[in-house]
This record gives sequence, C-alpha cells and structure tokens, in this order.
Amino acid sequence: MITKFRLAIAVIVVGLSLATLDAGQRPAARQPSAAPAPEVFCNTMQAGALCPTGTVSVLKLSGPKAEQWLDAVNKYNDSVLKATRQLKTDAASILTPAQKAELDQWMDKGMNPEVNRILAARTAAAH
Repeated sequence: MITKFRLAIAVIVVGLSLATLDAGQRPAARQPSAAPAPEVFCNTMQAGALCPTGTVSVLKLSGPKAEQWLDAVNKYNDSVLKATRQLKTDAASILTPAQKAELDQWMDKGMNPEVNRILAARTAAAH
C-alpha cells in the first residue's frame, strides 16, 4: 500500500516536471504580445478614418505641430466620410442589394484594426 502511494507521488512529480519543462520550451510566438497595435486608423470610426490622438502619438508630434496635424486629420476624416456617403449614393442605382451589402462591409468600422495590425507588422519588420 505504501509502495503504491510512493509510486503515485513519483508519477505526479514526474508529470508536473515534464509539464513545466514543456511550457518553458514553447516558442515565444505563442505567447500573447505585450502591446496592441497603435491606432493609426481609428478603430471606432469608419474604414479609412485616421485616429487623431493615435497618429499624434505615433508621429511623436507636440505643441503647434500637433494642433496643425489634428486640424488636417479632422479635414481628412470629414472628406473620407463625405466620399463614402457619395459613393454609396452613386452605387444605389448601379449595385444589387447583395453588392451594396458587400460595399458596406468594405467601409465598415471593423476594417481599421486589421489595417493597424498590418502597419504594426511592417514597422516591427523594419526595426
């Protein structure tokens, strides 16, 4: 009885040791990244809209340059919004309902995080 107990303890210890060793040898790529991709294209806005504060941070702007940049970004984002609305208006008589739905997906808010990940990967590869 004592021998079976000791054997069970030994098996548990060896199993835990192997599990710890395996976890320590796993590649770092499987571990979650520490920092999310910087928000260049605003995740809460429609596709193509720049994130004002995110771009200021990425470009490391401050003072008057930051204010000028924010004005330029706001003009750009207004233009993107107007152009998207105009495209959808023009497309109304050209596209089928299914095609319009696809166009809506292209312009959806969910696209910006994907673009941000691509930009972050390019930046990381450049360094």
